[in-house]
Amino acid sequence: MEIDPNLIKGLTIAIGALGPALGVAMIGSSAVKAIGRNPEVQGKVLSAAFIMAGLVDAVLAFVLLIVFTTN
Repeated sequence: MEIDPNLIKGLTIAIGALGPALGVAMIGSSAVKAIGRNPEVQGKVLSAAFIMAGLVDAVLAFVLLIVFTTN
């Protein structure tokens, strides 16, 4: 019995996207909580949150790169 390579690629993308999605959700939640507690630091918190979200999304970019460059 052979397993379809497209199924494997789809599962890899789904599992690889789960971590970054949870990471971005946690970053957003923490940023909103921090701004709610101390609104004066909104600029610093948001800039750090955007940088961290970009770093977390890089994981998904690597997953997609690996999936679409392998046979």
